[in-house]
Amino acid sequence: MVYNFLIKKNKKAAMELSMSTIVILVLAMTMLILGLTLVRTIFTGATDSVKELNEKTRAEITKLFTDEDAKVVVKLGGDRTARIKAGTENFGIGIGGKTNDGSSAARDLKYTLSLSERERENCLRLLGRNKVEDFIAQRMNTPLEFDRSEGDTAFAIIQISIPDGTQLCTQKIDFEVKQGADIVGTESFIIQIQRSGFFS
Repeated sequence: MVYNFLIKKNKKAAMELSMSTIVILVLAMTMLILGLTLVRTIFTGATDSVKELNEKTRAEITKLFTDEDAKVVVKLGGDRTARIKAGTENFGIGIGGKTNDGSSAARDLKYTLSLSERERENCLRLLGRNKVEDFIAQRMNTPLEFDRSEGDTAFAIIQISIPDGTQLCTQKIDFEVKQGADIVGTESFIIQIQRSGFFS
């Protein structure tokens, strides 16, 4: 009799233990998934591609002029790094420039892009100048007109396409804004080529 009671009690305890284990496993998996989603959001939040110069994009770039008290800005977050997967087409990076004297930006505000050669290890050394320049839709080392202007502020989207199978590397790109012959300011941003995956 006592033996049967102990067997029933042990079975009940084993059942409660296995139910608790299942609940803990479900909660742990849920927390893991939420954590991974949060980490992915943090890593990709500053690298969103700019598709078009709509009102929201222009407002964000204009806000950067106020926040940073600058004449030249890049819409890429604090580290100014665009993490781009190999195989991505037309990844857009928003840039902006302001005239020195408050005159209309439409008249003579232009920007020039160039590949930085200051770093020892970069895409330029690994892949060669022609291949890296081909990533960028705009012509390099040539004064270019901005896509759009409003008053003393001008906006443009730099379009970058990374062919599938490109070696992983990092490249800094400098850009200079001029008003006529006068330099308004210089800035730079980094493109980091990544392989396709969950965190990239």
